[in-house]
Parts: sequence; C-alpha cells; structure tokens
Amino acid sequence: MCVMLTHEAPRTRRLNIVLSESMVERLAACAEERGISMSAFVRQALEREFARTQDQRLADAAESLATLYETESELTEFTALDGEDFA
Repeated sequence: MCVMLTHEAPRTRRLNIVLSESMVERLAACAEERGISMSAFVRQALEREFARTQDQRLADAAESLATLYETESELTEFTALDGEDFA
C-alpha cells in the first residue's frame, strides 16, 4: 500500500492595512535587514505577538491558580500524603 503524504501550505488571505509613511519606512528597513519581504516581516511579528499573548494568558491563569491554591485549604488537605508510598 502506497500512501502519499502532501504538505499543503496553509491557506492565505490578502489584507490591506493603512500605515503612516514613517511606519512603512521602518517596516521596509527592518524587513530588508532580515532579508525578507515586508509581508513576511509582518507575519512573523504577528506570530510573535500571538505567542506572547498566549504566554501571558497562561501566566495569568497560573498566578490565579497559585493564589487560589494558597487560600483554599481544601486544595492542600492531601499534601501530606503526596510523599507516602501506597504499596
């Protein structure tokens, strides 16, 4: 049995945005420094921002849970048992 695996590129859509002249100049300079197109630079910047936002949401959730863990005694009632063998 022969299975052909294909790696399809994700679908893309065109987006028009309005930037100030100075932002376009900075965008062009940054993209040129990296040897990529302005579109690629914007895509990479968006991916970094999406990841940063996700990381911040996870950190906020962890902090919220840590606070709850510290204040709710029911959540720590079995902590003493964690180190015991159950054999």
